[in-house]
Amino acid sequence: MIRQLNYSRVWLLLILIFALFLRLNAAFSYPNILWPDEIFQTLEQGHRLAFGNGMIPWDFRDGIRSWLFPGILGGIMKLTAGFSEGSSGYLASVKIFLSLLSLIPVWIGFSIAYESIGLAGAILTGGICAIWFEFIYFAPKAFTEVIAAYSLLVGVYLGCYGKNPPSRQRLYWTGFFYGLTTYLRFHLLPAIAIALIYQVRQKNFPQLLPLALGFLGPVLLGGALDAFTLSTPFQSIWKLIWINIFEGKFNSFGVSPWQQYFTWLALNWSWWLLPILFFSAIAARRHWILALLALVIILSHSFLGHKEYRYMFPALPLIIILAGLGTATLVSRLSLMRGSLASKTIVIFSSLLLWAFLSWLLAGRFNTDQTFNFGPPWQKPGYTHWQTHGGQLQAYQYLSSEKKLCGLGVKGLAWQYTGGYAYLHQDVPIYFLKDNQNFEALQPYFNYLLFNQDRAAVGDYQREKCFNGTCVYRRSNSCQINPNYHINRYLKEAGE
Repeated sequence: MIRQLNYSRVWLLLILIFALFLRLNAAFSYPNILWPDEIFQTLEQGHRLAFGNGMIPWDFRDGIRSWLFPGILGGIMKLTAGFSEGSSGYLASVKIFLSLLSLIPVWIGFSIAYESIGLAGAILTGGICAIWFEFIYFAPKAFTEVIAAYSLLVGVYLGCYGKNPPSRQRLYWTGFFYGLTTYLRFHLLPAIAIALIYQVRQKNFPQLLPLALGFLGPVLLGGALDAFTLSTPFQSIWKLIWINIFEGKFNSFGVSPWQQYFTWLALNWSWWLLPILFFSAIAARRHWILALLALVIILSHSFLGHKEYRYMFPALPLIIILAGLGTATLVSRLSLMRGSLASKTIVIFSSLLLWAFLSWLLAGRFNTDQTFNFGPPWQKPGYTHWQTHGGQLQAYQYLSSEKKLCGLGVKGLAWQYTGGYAYLHQDVPIYFLKDNQNFEALQPYFNYLLFNQDRAAVGDYQREKCFNGTCVYRRSNSCQINPNYHINRYLKEAGE
């Protein structure tokens, strides 16, 4: 037993290292923006805390966002800013930190499979979680929904698996992660309630006090943080609900039909959706709580008018872990993992290679913006999310170490799809130019220009460098001071 346990730890460590390699390679090789919130609700506010300058979007002006996650990111930025010139050092540290957190589904998937199937099933399930393209894509993303997904998954594992009855310490940490999830993403409360009901009915809980204390801890601390950083306790929750439901603010960003999340799953997973559902159904006979929680998350979000793919991310680890468990169970039932060590190894790695190949195919067509088409996995759209707006991020990061920068003009690009001061880092004015007249009037105030067209020159500006279609232009003159302009005043006047 001790020898097998040591083997399991070694295998888990190897899988985690491989998963981290995939995530870091993608994070540094494919800079991109899926949605502006990953910059301006988290990284930008962390930069504002750490260095004093940053853009303030409407939701932070209105006080509906918690400072917990931006505060953590700001601390990392401050501690690692000296690692390199410009923004590169602290941005790399943030990506590494988020990628390490993204290993949680791999660890949980491995652990659940090890408890229920054994080491071979754990290697297969953990390996599938390690190579799944959506986990790799979202790994470096600073989305609160993604962090809440990890927190929820830990709580579900601690509460629904392990010894029966659970220890007081395990009960406390189960409650803690449920409480943290509630504060980070209160939209997940229906799933948390279902998980708690399951645990109380299925587990012989000796007492509920440790669970309650664990839950209340992060919730109350979050309420106190809101009171200190905003105006009132739990303001990031109650005011968000008020603005969303009673004022309909979020619906102004677009309303989708109730079945949109199911459509996205079919779009992103193509024909492989059917095997995933098949494998998940096999595992759901024993792990039905995971299937139920995934369904509750998707359905509860389906009632909200405004939908984004990241909102349903907390359901994805549950589904893919189920599919991994189902794959391992099916392989085990077919007696393919009961032979010699060599035959087991061949079966496990053949299965992983198949999953890896399909994950690679689906990654190459990952685009939630395209028109729905239940085509084959190898059918690719015109572009994918792996490259969208990456040039703007690279250009901002490049300018973060340009000592002669005294003002930046951004021509023909929406501010929401740039890197903000989190990438630019330098405390210089940024001007977003909507037309040529605007460009002529404001160009004395900036000496660098960003433009999504590759030309030898734009007015008095000469092309310096290009990044995936976004080009940096520079003129030799310095900048005049514009006392009547500030980027946050611009955003406020525009209601953005």
